[in-house]
Amino acid sequence: MKTFIKKRTRATAAASFILLFALAACSGGGGKPSQIQIGESGNPGSETTIQAPTKTGKTTLVFSTFFPDNRLQELVNQYEALHPEVEIQLQAVQTDDAHLEAEMEKYLTQTNTAMLAGKGPDLLVLDDLPAASYVKNGLLVNFDELIAQDSTFKKADYFSNILDNAKIGGGLYAMPTSFFLHGLAGDEEALAKAGVEINDQSWSWNDFAVLSQQLINQTYPHVIRTEPQYMLNWMVSDNLSLFVDEPKGTAKFNTASFTGLMKQVQDMSEDGVIGLEGIPYFFPVQINSPADYFESLKSYLSPNMKLYVKPHAQDGGTGGNFQPYRSIGLNASSKAKEQAWDFVKFMISDQVPVEPNHAGFPLNKQLYAQEIQQLKKEGSVQTAKEGPLKGVPIKVDPDELDALEQVLTGATHLVSKFQPDQLAEIITEQSKAFFSGQKSAEAVADLIQNKVTTYLNE
Repeated sequence: MKTFIKKRTRATAAASFILLFALAACSGGGGKPSQIQIGESGNPGSETTIQAPTKTGKTTLVFSTFFPDNRLQELVNQYEALHPEVEIQLQAVQTDDAHLEAEMEKYLTQTNTAMLAGKGPDLLVLDDLPAASYVKNGLLVNFDELIAQDSTFKKADYFSNILDNAKIGGGLYAMPTSFFLHGLAGDEEALAKAGVEINDQSWSWNDFAVLSQQLINQTYPHVIRTEPQYMLNWMVSDNLSLFVDEPKGTAKFNTASFTGLMKQVQDMSEDGVIGLEGIPYFFPVQINSPADYFESLKSYLSPNMKLYVKPHAQDGGTGGNFQPYRSIGLNASSKAKEQAWDFVKFMISDQVPVEPNHAGFPLNKQLYAQEIQQLKKEGSVQTAKEGPLKGVPIKVDPDELDALEQVLTGATHLVSKFQPDQLAEIITEQSKAFFSGQKSAEAVADLIQNKVTTYLNE
């Protein structure tokens, strides 16, 4: 499951291409019914005829996602059974690895054009779409406003720290149905042996750099196993809002904060804090569920791994890092906003049980509590047979579950799922010139500033 999640932006799904979402024929935007001719993937000569939604006396919602998703289809079926007056058309793209990038680009182009034209679907899965650009152009509904007007929505039923911090451009335009945690898996015993005390609720990368000096050349050869350019991109992506204002399309890389960050990473590399040899004290880790929490921490060579909150950018504030998953957007041009909002509420409610092998912590606290109760009842977590633990079960420790909940409720820093791959490529590629000594930090920062600004305004 974790491998699948990491590949979602580049791979998987199956069979021939049928683009089920098109420019002029989606009910949400109010387009007239028509037929759309779309060539089949890998065979430009063939055509598939897609019938636009027809009026049936029901309210029709068009729900668009790039990747086919059986779970979303189940939610649609369950909602329609409860609300026979509503029909939800879940539309996805069928493709294969060979044609994935081309079809993703085509889907993005079609979707962006439709949204800008005031058409498009009523609801969209935003994980693979430029949500910040949609917000900038006023194309999405602010869920904060719907929540404020809806007395039936009880914010206390959800992880409010996620709702309060999953904002783009000052509003909740992308409703996360679930989320991941990002942190550091650290060898607690080895750190204690080295005499290191960590307050991970408030530590900054500066604190991490100072602390790392105590760990060099002790139990492990490096503190973190990586290369400078990747470390820099990691630190930027975890604190993206400090360097990029996505809704406004502005960048802030030609600043003392960014050049200071570059020099800090360079010092870490020269001092041996980061490197590629051997096993380090810390591994970056993404936790996908309560069960995955146990398996992820036990999958490293040390049996004494603990989940630590990632260090923050200087003056970044306290709290851990989270990444929204399956974030839903509501088209500002939808003619059925009331029904669309009701379906979104259903998707995140406790009416829908969590699947055993699901991905992501549920936004709904009651669903999370049910999952924890089931874990305690079972008493152990079955691990993957092909993984490092070779299928050996892990005992569920209630104290560790308490520690996990503290991290969950304290997660306040958004790891933007909407960071484009191009931004990561610009940072990693251009920063090599500084880390190799070819250019100054200021020169590289100016270059990154120009390239990112150009990209944001394309």
